[in-house]
Amino acid sequence: MATRTPPMIKAPPVVGSLLEWRRDHDQLFLRAYRELGPVFGVRLGPRRGAVLIGPQHHEFYFREVDRRLSVPELYRFVVPMFGDVMMAATDTARRRRHVALLQSAFQSGRLAGYADVMTAEVDAWLDSLGESGEFDLWDAVEPVVMRIAASALMGAEIRARIDEFRPLLVDLARGMEFILPPNLPLRRFRRRDQARRELAEMVRPMLAERRRAPGRHDDFLQVLADDAALAAEGDEVPVGMALCTIFTGYITTAAQACWTLALLLRHPTYLARVVDAADRTSRAALLDLAFKEALRLRPVMGFYARTNRQDLHVGGYRLPRGWMTMLCPGVAHRLPEIFADPDRYDPDRFAPSRAEDKRHPHALIGFSGGFYRCPGQAFGTTEVRVLLNGLISRYDLEPLAAEPAADLELGVTRPRSPCPVRYRRRQRWPGAAAVAAQERNR
Repeated sequence: MATRTPPMIKAPPVVGSLLEWRRDHDQLFLRAYRELGPVFGVRLGPRRGAVLIGPQHHEFYFREVDRRLSVPELYRFVVPMFGDVMMAATDTARRRRHVALLQSAFQSGRLAGYADVMTAEVDAWLDSLGESGEFDLWDAVEPVVMRIAASALMGAEIRARIDEFRPLLVDLARGMEFILPPNLPLRRFRRRDQARRELAEMVRPMLAERRRAPGRHDDFLQVLADDAALAAEGDEVPVGMALCTIFTGYITTAAQACWTLALLLRHPTYLARVVDAADRTSRAALLDLAFKEALRLRPVMGFYARTNRQDLHVGGYRLPRGWMTMLCPGVAHRLPEIFADPDRYDPDRFAPSRAEDKRHPHALIGFSGGFYRCPGQAFGTTEVRVLLNGLISRYDLEPLAAEPAADLELGVTRPRSPCPVRYRRRQRWPGAAAVAAQERNR
C-alpha cells in the first residue's frame, strides 16, 4: 500500500499556490499535470489537496462521493448565502433529499413549459436590439438568462421585481469565498449578508402564498412549498433552497452561453454552417455540438472538491485523511488520448460519427457526475440553444478579434468584459461556402 503523498506544486510557504489559483486555476493545474503527472498535490493557503486528472480517476471520485469522499465540509462557504441546505447540508440523507427535490424541478415533463418561457424572454430581448448596434457579451446575455430563471423557477412575482432581485443576487455571488473565513469584516461579505436578508424578505411571502393555494403555480417554488418535510424545517430552508437553485441555474448557464457564442464568433466557418442550416432543427443540432465544444474548452466550473474521510490510495500515492480531493474539468477536457487535437475548436468531435466524449463515461465532466451531476443540464442546454438560435436567425454577427479572457469573480469562469459584439439585422445571407472561402483567403 502506498505511503508517499503526491508530488506537490512548488509554491511559497504559508499561502502556497493560492494567489495563482485565484488568477487561473486551469493554467496552474495544466502546468502541474504536465510536470507532475495525473495525480499531484497543491497547497491553497491552509488547505492541502490532491488533484486527479483522467477519466479513470474521475470515475473513482464520483463513485466515492458520500462514501470515502465527503461533500459538505467544502460547501460551508455557501452557508452565509443559502443556509445549511443542498450540498452544504451536513446530514447525508437530508442533503440527498434536498438534491432530489432540485432534480424534480428539471424533470423532462417541465421542460416544455420552460421552453415557452425561454422563447418569450429571448424574443423580447431581440425585439429591443433594433436594426444594428453593439452589445457587451456578458452584460447582454446575463440579464436575459436571469429573467428566464426567475420566470421559470420562481414565477411571475419575482419576474415582475427583477430589477430589485437581480442586483441582490449579484451581491450574493460577489460574497462567495472558498478559502477565507466567511465572517471576516469585509465589505463584500457585509453586502452579501444584506442581500441575503433582502432576498429572503422577497421570497418568504411568496412561499406563504403558495402554501395557502397549493396547485395554483407550476414552478420550483411551488414544489418547495408543497414538500411536507421542508415545511417541518421552517421557512429558512425552502427560502435558501429557492435562492440556491435560481442562483446556480442562472449564473452557470449565462457563463456557458457566453462562451458558446464567443467561440462561435471566433470561428466564422462553423458559425456559417449554423446560419446556413437547412431548417431550425438542423441549426439546433449544430448549436448543441457548439455548446458541447464550449463546455469542453471553457467549462464554467473550474474545479470540483471533496474532503477525504480517510486515507485514500490513488495512482500509487496516499491521499491523507482531511485533504481535499479535486478534479479540474479545464485540464481533463484537453487530454489528447480522449480528444483529438484537443486545443482545436472542433464541434464535430461530438457528432455521432466521432462521439469522442463517449470514449469513456467520465471523459466530459463539465456537468460533474454521479448522484450530484448537475440536474439542470437539459434546462441549460435548451436555454442556450433557444437564445443563440434566435440571435443567429435574425442577425449577422461580426467575428471577435480575440477570445476574451476569463473572469472568475462570480464563482464561475465567464468571459471578461468588455467583450463587444456587433450585429446587423440580416438582409441577405451569402451562404456558408462563401464565408468559408473568405476564411481561407484571410
